[in-house]
Amino acid sequence: MGIKKSSNYLSPIARIFDKFSRQQDASLIYGEPINFENKKVLPVAKINYIVGGGGGYSSETGNSLGAQGEGGGGHICVRPLGVYEIDAEKVKFKPIIDLKFTLTLVAVFTLGLVWLLKRAR
Repeated sequence: MGIKKSSNYLSPIARIFDKFSRQQDASLIYGEPINFENKKVLPVAKINYIVGGGGGYSSETGNSLGAQGEGGGGHICVRPLGVYEIDAEKVKFKPIIDLKFTLTLVAVFTLGLVWLLKRAR
């Protein structure tokens, strides 16, 4: 004789995914405000996630007991983007990577490469 299991099986992985999907709110992207001098600084990030899983359940048939199997995996990537500076007069976004500095580096690299290629001829 075997132990009879309920046919309302809920995988533990499903519970984890449900909990994660309910937590999708602004607090995952915007950090807690930080008071600094006469300003508030609000960190901002970009979040990408990929999750997957599987499960199984087999009810009792004949003299055999029920069986179950499950698995899951995922990847979460958090990339800081910048901060919002908030003061009494304005709100200003400051990116982590300065666009002007990046464009200057690209321009210098491109000019140097062109100069090297002309010199090689």
